[in-house]
Amino acid sequence: MLLYTEKQLDKAYRIDCKARTKSNEAWVTREEFRPLYEMLIEHFMKAYNADDLLAVDTPEYLLDSVNDLLETTIILEDK
Repeated sequence: MLLYTEKQLDKAYRIDCKARTKSNEAWVTREEFRPLYEMLIEHFMKAYNADDLLAVDTPEYLLDSVNDLLETTIILEDK
């Protein structure tokens, strides 16, 4: 099963960078962002009926939900 394309990752990364800029937070590299994006996709997939997702690629509406979350919420843990 294909979780996402590189183009979708790039779009989400740009959204994350814009949100971090608005929140005055430091950017992460694209490769540092990749595991976060994968974790978010997996989290959203679990929230939906897994039986509907097993035979198909990640639905576009689910990726849009992840992008919406990135755009509106940046929560960074204190180190």
